[in-house]
Amino acid sequence: MAQVASGFGGVWRWVAAVAALVLTAAAIGLWARHGAAVFFDMLATGIAYCF
Repeated sequence: MAQVASGFGGVWRWVAAVAALVLTAAAIGLWARHGAAVFFDMLATGIAYCF
């Protein structure tokens, strides 16, 4: 049983790592396409919209 539980936890760890990698790639892509000023403006607008 312990091996199954640790294997299942390992899957979630991989899912979280892939999600973080995708978000990082998206941020780098936005930065490369729109430049730093527009990127930070969109980021600040998104955060402000949440609150």
